[in-house]
Amino acid sequence: MNYLQIIHGVLSGDKIIQKRMKTISTIVLILSAVLVLSSCSKDISNNPLQNKAPRTFLSIFSDNQLNSVISKQTFNWWGDDPDGIVTGFIYTFNPNAQNIAAWDSADVNSDWMFTTDTQETFTLTLAGSDTVYTFWVKAIDDEGAADPEGAIQEFRIINTRPVVEFPVGTDVPETTFTVATFVWSGTDLDGDDTIAKYQYTLDDTSASDAWIDIPANENSVTLTAEDGLTQGEHVFFLRAIDLAGTSSKIIPMPQSENQIWFVKEPTSNFLIIDDYNILNNTGDFYNTIIRSIAGSADVWDIKSNGRALEPPTSLAFLKTLQLFDTVFWYGDTAPNLEKAQSSLPDYVESGGKVLMTTSFMEFSSNLGDPLDFSPADSLGSKISRITRNQIVLPTAEYSTQGFPELKVDAALIPNIFPVVPKISSETLYTLPANAARWEGTPPMAVINSAHTFVFFGLPMASLNGNGTVTQLFEIILNNVLQ
Repeated sequence: MNYLQIIHGVLSGDKIIQKRMKTISTIVLILSAVLVLSSCSKDISNNPLQNKAPRTFLSIFSDNQLNSVISKQTFNWWGDDPDGIVTGFIYTFNPNAQNIAAWDSADVNSDWMFTTDTQETFTLTLAGSDTVYTFWVKAIDDEGAADPEGAIQEFRIINTRPVVEFPVGTDVPETTFTVATFVWSGTDLDGDDTIAKYQYTLDDTSASDAWIDIPANENSVTLTAEDGLTQGEHVFFLRAIDLAGTSSKIIPMPQSENQIWFVKEPTSNFLIIDDYNILNNTGDFYNTIIRSIAGSADVWDIKSNGRALEPPTSLAFLKTLQLFDTVFWYGDTAPNLEKAQSSLPDYVESGGKVLMTTSFMEFSSNLGDPLDFSPADSLGSKISRITRNQIVLPTAEYSTQGFPELKVDAALIPNIFPVVPKISSETLYTLPANAARWEGTPPMAVINSAHTFVFFGLPMASLNGNGTVTQLFEIILNNVLQ
């Protein structure tokens, strides 16, 4: 059957010819598919597809070549592989690192660091006033291929000066002995850990070798005579230095030119602590007695002018006490028990001697055991008042040692609290029995077992009705606290 017959048959609707045509079409389609598959198989075998390298992206981009940031920076990156998976990344901060095309964990390149993370925070150490860092990251696929270019970003680290300041309430008193403590806080926008050190100097900032280093993890310094605290006015200067060598603004203490800081050298081995803020002649009374016995004494007023002479730290308080062999501490009805607690135990332990006298308006304190520093264990039940001519008696043991009888010469001493001795302490003075006013014989003065600390719960200046207080001081200072 020729082509004309076939065409005629199809057009005329000959069913036999149409059936044969369908069969021929099916055979042609099958043969075509076989030829295509054969051709594809031949191409795959002779020309395998090449692995395509992954691409890498950074989450930080800038329109400018340099991006100004702070020295602690978080980088985010990710990768994409068109024919596989990304198994990790390599990165470097070396702009001259070898541009590697593949990564082999068995033969690593020291310029590059491998990671499976997609984020990390780096502290970019300053090498000068400003520093440029180049971050280069490449994605690695499952066949070890590396992004041929990677993602690169340059960062300019602009160094900011550190800042140092004296916190509120830490000003040096206008007058100190040859002990002074300075407290500060330092910050840096580049990160507080970029502060390398602090430096201070006394009086003169012009000499570069006069600055003294203090570690960055310390925020206070206590100076003594050995550090240059001599009689006269002084100024303490402080600055912070960061890792790049940049200095903060120099700050002075006192902070105002109108303020002064005067250092007073001790003139004796005896210190009188004036913890008294009532306008009467009590201070003169004590000063006269002490000087008549000790010859000379230094006075430290820790309460007047809003406690302007009180140092900012307990360490400075203790170091000041330790300039002296003996301390006489007299207080009003609101004694500074917190300062006593933080300093007197260590002072006595270091060999100091203490005589303390005070009374209490209404007993209150932030301390759990407010008299722990003293020979007293606690305070007894309050006695509302004792009046003029009230006798205060030495115990039998101390009476035989010459301790005199005392008599109240004030019109009234209100709010009397007996001082209960510790187990190891002894009672020096008591109130005599008076069943109508109090129970038993309340202890009014105690002494520790080492005879280095005498504590009176009554103001000794109000017990001179018999004129015997000077005698009592002589016995305590010359015979007991020795």
